[in-house]
Parts: sequence; structure tokens; C-alpha cells
Amino acid sequence: MIIDVHSHLFPPGLMASIARAGGRLPQLEAAPQQSMSLDQRFELMADNQVDVGLLSVGVLQPYHDDVATAVALAHEANDTYLQTSADSGGRLLTWAALPMPHVDAALAELDRVAGDEHCVGVTLGTSVLDLNLDDKALEPVYQALNARGTTVFVHPSMSFDGFGDNDLGMQRSIGGMFEDTIAGIRLLLSGVVVRYPRINFIVPHLGGTLPFIYGRVRRHIQLAEKQWVADGLTTDDAPYQGLSRLWWDTATRHVPALTCAVETLGPDRLLFGTDYPYTKTRDEFASRLAHIRDLPITGEQRAAIFGTSAAALLGLGK
Repeated sequence: MIIDVHSHLFPPGLMASIARAGGRLPQLEAAPQQSMSLDQRFELMADNQVDVGLLSVGVLQPYHDDVATAVALAHEANDTYLQTSADSGGRLLTWAALPMPHVDAALAELDRVAGDEHCVGVTLGTSVLDLNLDDKALEPVYQALNARGTTVFVHPSMSFDGFGDNDLGMQRSIGGMFEDTIAGIRLLLSGVVVRYPRINFIVPHLGGTLPFIYGRVRRHIQLAEKQWVADGLTTDDAPYQGLSRLWWDTATRHVPALTCAVETLGPDRLLFGTDYPYTKTRDEFASRLAHIRDLPITGEQRAAIFGTSAAALLGLGK
């Protein structure tokens, strides 16, 4: 089974609702495959032996200061995606979105959608408006997700503002990669992953820049691990430590980056993702799979990346 943990759908109605609420919209000029019909999408998946695609809202998160607006957007997003999944004949499933930063409303929406057979988990932005993912305000949500053993797919909020007044297009092209990096490191160093060990966080795009800067943060993570042992939150022989406390998807165009991620993050913690429809052509979509097939790893490791790890994580294929 091949499971694409990172794919999108941008329904015009939902985008219009997000726009009216002042939210961010996807960069559709960079996603030409968005013009494909669902039947064409299913054909593309079948041609490449992709069995299931997991839908997330991406930047269309239902985050708003007004609770009623956030709830309405979350209902529209989840109902749209879950119905699309239900109509797909098992080819699409959904990461549910939550009306953040409103904790009570988020918990209510979690209760509403978590039992749907087409919901595989929850998606969170790399930030929630002005809150980082380790903000204490989010703790009640993490408590609920932990109690359910939920898998959480993290996605850039596209709100990185570190490029100055003239960003030269960098906010769109690489801003999300910095958001992935910061979110992954925050989830680790803050201890969120240790306090809520039953949440399986997936960080996209190979963790942004993390595999390449790991030498700069390794010592910080090691010190955090020692402190967690001292605090009784974990043990020094825990099976997963450091970067292995998180999952990472393989959505990238750059093969050397993928190789670095395999060596740094480990093939047993990587999950296949395409970032469709940001795969600009059919050939590029196919190349996302070819890059995994060409890795110098065992067949068992390759199968784990393609789907057996995700299937076990999400309870699919039973």
C-alpha cells in the first residue's frame, strides 16, 4: 500500500469563505494540478500506484479571533473534505481542521469529526495566529489529542515574517521551510512530544531545514532529553529519542535533501508525501515516488516510507 500523507484540495467555496474572513489563500499559480478534476487526480494516483491520498487544508486553516467565524470555517472545511473523501471510493481520507485558537470550540469540533470513518487525524498550522505550537494555551487541545492517540499533520501557516520589507518572493518560496524547522524544534525542545507521547506529530517537507542544521541543535536536544529523564518524563532507554520522537514527510523536489534526511532522520521515521497539487506536472508527481525507489535502503525500509508505517500509525488497510 502506498499512502500519500501530504496532499491538498482547494475547493473554491472554502477559499471564498476564507478570503471573506481575511485568511490566507494558497498560491494556486504554483499548483497547476489544482485544475485537475477528481477523476483525473484518481487516474494520476492509479498510474503511480498511490492507493490513498490524505487531504489537508494547508494554509486554509479555520483560525480566526472571532470564535463563531472560526467554527463556521472549520465546519465548512471538514464537511467538504469528509464528503469528498466519502465520495472517493477509499482513495482520499481527511486530516480534520480545528477552529483555533478557541479551545472549547476546538474540542467540540474534535468530538464532532473524530469518529468519522474518513477522518485519519488532525492538521495544525506551524503556528496558530500568533501562538507557537508549544504555547501553554494549546495544552488542553494536546491533552485531548493525547487521550485519543491522535496523529497530527503539521503544515506551514505561511506567516513567516523574517525577510524584511522586500521579501523578494522568499516568503512564498522558502518561508514555509523555516516554519517547518521552527515548529519541529519547538515541539521537541519544549517537551510537547514527551508530555503528550500518544500524539504522533508529522512535520512536512523533511522538517524544512532541520536535517541540514541538525549539528547546530543536536546538543540542545540531547540536553533536553537528559532533563526529561531527570524530571521523570521519560527514560534514558526510551525506544525513540531526539528527532525520532517526530515523524517527517518526504515532500521535496531535491534528491540530495532526501538522502540527507534519510541519514539524519532515519528511514523508519519518514512517511511518503507528494504535496499535490504543488507537483507541477504528471512527471513531477511520478518523480516523488521514483526518488524513494532509488534510495540506497532496504526493501523493507522503502515499504515503510511508502505506506506500512503510515498504515500502522493510522490504522489503515486492516
